[in-house]
Amino acid sequence: MLSRLTTFLNNVIAINSLSNIINMLAAIFVAFVLGLIIYFTYKITTQEFSFDRELGLTLIIIPVVVALLLSVIGTNIARAFSLAGALSIIRYRSSIIKPRNIAFIFFGMGAGFITGTGLFIPALLFVLITCAFIVIFTAIGNKKSAPVKKTLVIAIPESINYDGLLDDTLKKYVTAYSLAGVRVTGGGTLTELTYYVKVPSDLNVKAFMDELRVLNGNFKIKLTQYVPTEEL
Repeated sequence: MLSRLTTFLNNVIAINSLSNIINMLAAIFVAFVLGLIIYFTYKITTQEFSFDRELGLTLIIIPVVVALLLSVIGTNIARAFSLAGALSIIRYRSSIIKPRNIAFIFFGMGAGFITGTGLFIPALLFVLITCAFIVIFTAIGNKKSAPVKKTLVIAIPESINYDGLLDDTLKKYVTAYSLAGVRVTGGGTLTELTYYVKVPSDLNVKAFMDELRVLNGNFKIKLTQYVPTEEL
């Protein structure tokens, strides 16, 4: 019994040694700096209306938390797998929709893992190189003005046959389209069509809407940001 108590006390002293505490504080500081770099990269490469301040704060916290936990776990394989399982649960129970945001979350986790193992220079190089690629590819993508995915909802009165009615106009103004849903409303007097469309950045919205109004008899037309059918 006495030997077990002595072993326990020795382990506690070893864990709380000055060198371990210094290493832990260093890992926290480096992870915080890396989190700031990731945050500012996310901020400058995200459009203003899409920027999520809470996600940005999360990108600062995640590397710090992961680095701290990993520095405490050390080389204990079982605890490391437990940490990975806990982080997986957090990831899959989240409501993050955009793949880009998910990628930034994993980016922060990766930076935290590398920092937590004490590899500060590799962690810094990993973050700087990855952030540089993100900035470069974002700049290239913005110059190309890629088509934007949107949702088009248009109401057709029962007196008009909607089969193929909009095809010519859609081919004229959008780069791609797909009929996502058909819904009968107004007691059967209206048919509401939902399209997924990709519109060019220089789309003449007024001319597009005017042609659609002529086709549907001036009934409801709505062009909004892309929304999956199940959320409509």
